Amino acid sequence: MSEYPEIAARFARHTMTVLHDDGFYRHLRFEGTADSPFGRYPFELITWPYNLVVKAGWTFHFDIDATPDMFDLFRRTALTGQINPGYWGEKVRAGRDEIEGFDPELLKAEIASTLAQWMRDDLADRVWQQAKERGFDPEEIDAKPSLRKWLSRQIRPEWMAANRQLREAVHEHFFSDMAGYNIEFESEAHQALADFSYRPEGYGGPYPYYFADWHEWRLKDFTPGFLHCCHAIRHGIDLHDAARKAVAA
Repeated sequence: MSEYPEIAARFARHTMTVLHDDGFYRHLRFEGTADSPFGRYPFELITWPYNLVVKAGWTFHFDIDATPDMFDLFRRTALTGQINPGYWGEKVRAGRDEIEGFDPELLKAEIASTLAQWMRDDLADRVWQQAKERGFDPEEIDAKPSLRKWLSRQIRPEWMAANRQLREAVHEHFFSDMAGYNIEFESEAHQALADFSYRPEGYGGPYPYYFADWHEWRLKDFTPGFLHCCHAIRHGIDLHDAARKAVAA
């Protein structure tokens, strides 16, 4: 997903047109200037008591029973110039399906984290096995870091080869040109995770490598459209507040 500052920059040169502004009832239109390097990105904010609608290519309808002035809600729940998509997303009445979406980058990060844990566990198992074969009490490993380091050096070439083979198997299954899945799509990513199974050559363990807990992984993030709209609301309110202050002055 795009970083928040990257999206926020789209609204740096927007100007406001007031179509209606009467207490809690507002209809404001915003658009970037012609010389904006980020584009015009037009959007509208419409409010009435307890409700706000943002139309910015995506449309979200927010409501909350406790706050008649929705501008005040957005001001109070984020620091100046910032957004609070987690809390604001809870207030969306219409457009909820567009708040979060599958993010392949989160999938890649989870796979990489699991791979790293597998290899740490494998190294610990190999060190423990070496300790037994050389006649050491495995409990000595924890008490003597120098012994663990020495044993690790003995099995490092074998462990590195296993590490490489496992990573190659994962890459071929998920990311290679020959992979049978397109992990840019959530359903295919889930299928790829469910189908992965790898047993290294010479591996004597009872189970192959597989992703046992992937259903618990966080694979969704705020969509670019929802973040765009959150920043539109933030900047629209800031422009509206600045205009009112200027009139008062």
